[in-house]
Amino acid sequence: MKTTLYLVRHGQSEARARNIVQGVGLDIPLTPEGVIQAARAAGVLAGYKFDKIFSSTAVRARDTAAIIRRRHPGVPYEEIAELNERSKGVTEGMTKDDFAAKYPEIIEQWNKEEDARPPGGENFEDVANRVVPTIERHVAGDAKGSSFLYVIHGNVIRAILGHILDVPHRLRPRIEQDYCAFNVARYDHERARWSVECVNRV
Repeated sequence: MKTTLYLVRHGQSEARARNIVQGVGLDIPLTPEGVIQAARAAGVLAGYKFDKIFSSTAVRARDTAAIIRRRHPGVPYEEIAELNERSKGVTEGMTKDDFAAKYPEIIEQWNKEEDARPPGGENFEDVANRVVPTIERHVAGDAKGSSFLYVIHGNVIRAILGHILDVPHRLRPRIEQDYCAFNVARYDHERARWSVECVNRV
């Protein structure tokens, strides 16, 4: 018996289009291109069956999920704050150029693949500590053998896949996640073992 997780990143947001740092505290909607990306993802996922759909509470994830859910009427849906994007702390709302100018030491640490936190924000270990227990509760619940769809964020997906594949926190940014890409992971309950079927499919 296997439980299957489909992990989908949201579409492009207005913040990315404007080169603004966003995370959990900056709630920005999709761009028109992001809506198109979500519609394409919905078309790809239309042939899949899901027992439940989850999203974060961010508008960019909720709106992406809403477009996908039109193809899956009647499937239960839940928004979960623990699945929100990595917090960038006080830097949220800055342009990326201003961020680099004000906090060059953080950029330098990231370039060295150190798991640094922006001031007041989270690093990848923090994200994993928040996200992974939620996923594990779903997998260990009564609905073993189910298929769950998560419409979430790039760094949240990296935290989940990094945990499954035992990738060190500092190296999880290497896991590419394009807008509206989807990833598939399965948990084999008999063998107590994860497998990853695909990563960053667009």
